[in-house]
Amino acid sequence: MNFNAGLLESYKNLVQTTSLADSYREFVRLFRFLRAQLEKEMPDYQFQGNIVENAMDYSYFQFSDQALKSRGLKIVVVFIHKQFRFEIWLSGVNRSNQKRFHDLLAGQYGPFLPAENPERMDFILRAPLPENWDMTDGDAMVSALKEKSLALIDWAERKME
Repeated sequence: MNFNAGLLESYKNLVQTTSLADSYREFVRLFRFLRAQLEKEMPDYQFQGNIVENAMDYSYFQFSDQALKSRGLKIVVVFIHKQFRFEIWLSGVNRSNQKRFHDLLAGQYGPFLPAENPERMDFILRAPLPENWDMTDGDAMVSALKEKSLALIDWAERKME
């Protein structure tokens, strides 16, 4: 098996000549803090696993409660690296659940952004935090993520009635 020499050389150069590794460690520290604090502040929800680092496309962690779980849904806190932005996603436990719930909404997405194709994307609806959000204040980040999560959960539960 062969690998792209140019990309490997670029990675080597970035690691050796920038603070990329230290910067990424700081991001992971922030993201773990957010997950731990949200779990403390939202005891009615079950947080699954730890954070998932998805090849720097996006990192995430997920949680649910009995009402969401019974419908095959979950909430996902996502950081999209390239856009350097946090989002809250309403996702299905699989693509068929996503499609079913997306079809149930029939264009009624409220203030949230829908997936163009829920069978090919990892979410049904998403709620981005504003761009250029100050990520240095961990407590403010927890509050903003909690608020967006609860708004999306409340909206979804009303649609499930």
